[in-house]
Amino acid sequence: MKARGFSLIEILVAASLLAIIGGMLVQSLSSSIDAKEAVEGTSNRYHLVRSAVSRMVDEISQAYLSAHVASMEARSETGFLGEREKLTFTAFGYVPRVADEKKGDSRQLAYYLDTDPKTQTQSLLRREQANLDDNFEEGGRALVLLSDVRELSFEYWDATKEEWLDKWDAQGSDPNQAAKLPTRVRLKVTAVMGDGETQTFTTQTKIWLPAPIKL
Repeated sequence: MKARGFSLIEILVAASLLAIIGGMLVQSLSSSIDAKEAVEGTSNRYHLVRSAVSRMVDEISQAYLSAHVASMEARSETGFLGEREKLTFTAFGYVPRVADEKKGDSRQLAYYLDTDPKTQTQSLLRREQANLDDNFEEGGRALVLLSDVRELSFEYWDATKEEWLDKWDAQGSDPNQAAKLPTRVRLKVTAVMGDGETQTFTTQTKIWLPAPIKL
């Protein structure tokens, strides 16, 4: 019996089927890679946002006011000025970055939104100055803590009125705020995630030393 070979049409049909299946596999693989990259981008972005928020929570909890007055020493000011979109305060927790650095454990800190000169996006900035001077609202170096942030807001808990306030001025004349700190601070950060969508993170922190201390 004579062996029958494949006809040209059969070969063309088989080649077409193989091409279709190959194309489907390539498309499926490409979609899987895109999905993997999107998930990884969102996961990495989520980690960055959580790290920034955790740092803010930790540093705000260490805010303090000093009742110490020494006329023989260089004047240094502690303070707390909380606004809706900016927070400036003095806190403990400075970590020396150089061996035998002549710095204390106090620092001036601020959080606010401004344009990141590198990415030209609105970003969350953190200003820090080691040691205190006569103006806790200025000085130090500002660095980007988190890029591409759409919204930053703070609220301050007034334990006397039992309500959240949009502003807290420890140097002001309000008897509920003068020379003391809010017992809690609530913060909200809305950031652009890896997929281009925005997500809002809200948390709050307790301030451990709301009353002035004498150092």
